[in-house]
Amino acid sequence: MAQITDPLRQHDWNSPEYVEDWAQRQRRNETLRARQFSLIADLIPFESGDAFRFMDVGCGYGALSKFLLESFPRATAVCHDGSAAMADLGGERMKDLAGRFEYVISDFSKKDWSRAAEGEFDLVVSCNAIHNVRVGEIIRDVYQEIFGRLRSGGHFFNLDRGSATMEDQVAWFRSAGFLDVACHQKSSGLSLYGGSKP
Repeated sequence: MAQITDPLRQHDWNSPEYVEDWAQRQRRNETLRARQFSLIADLIPFESGDAFRFMDVGCGYGALSKFLLESFPRATAVCHDGSAAMADLGGERMKDLAGRFEYVISDFSKKDWSRAAEGEFDLVVSCNAIHNVRVGEIIRDVYQEIFGRLRSGGHFFNLDRGSATMEDQVAWFRSAGFLDVACHQKSSGLSLYGGSKP
């Protein structure tokens, strides 16, 4: 796969000031994000009262995790991010959900990043994060590692931006082992892809 070019500027995720400013800018899009998160929630193969465990990869300050934890009151989450500053902000934003989530810190562009979390997951989600590695081969490797952490029958949904084609995204999902791979939404902004583990 060719390298993905991305015009986004470099982020300083280790700076609490930068992270707070970034989060404030993201909050301007909360209405749009809520619609996108609702689509993910509708695709998740659980009822609102079911208990399941999910990991949110590159979850930032936890916008998607918070939405899903509120939508599924018996779910629990492992909130993964590479930034301790983001984890601090997310922990504060989700303090009313204490006991149902934990943050783990690692860099998903590095091999074995998911070892920061223990156990298997019924579901893995990600929103507007994985494209930041910018290299197709690394994105494929991230998908493969996610596949390895899912229980049989588990699902992965990635709502993301970037210049990867639909064909590349589907190929990365399938090469990781996912079945029933589909693009559930595609726009000039964010596109939603998903697949399941046999």
